[in-house]
Amino acid sequence: MNSSMLEKELDEISLSPGDVIIDLDGRAIGLLVKCERRIDIVEDDIYFWHIKWSNDTIDMSSDSFPYSEYIEEDRLKTLIILDIIKWQSVKGEKK
Repeated sequence: MNSSMLEKELDEISLSPGDVIIDLDGRAIGLLVKCERRIDIVEDDIYFWHIKWSNDTIDMSSDSFPYSEYIEEDRLKTLIILDIIKWQSVKGEKK
């Protein structure tokens, strides 16, 4: 996949608060809470999603996905494109 194709796929994913993400390998369910804009000298604007994980479902032995409270938006979108993370939009969109 070339970079222009990847950029197009990244742009097609529109994340929103309330969206659900699922890591099937680690059996974790996350809820996208809010998006925060951060300024970076090199990249200009970077967006991070605050995720609320369902603690009782997380298998911390899984190393396919890092379970942190925040994740950079393009990284999350890339994981969705690669089918590492399943995504269900509150708007009915899905990959």
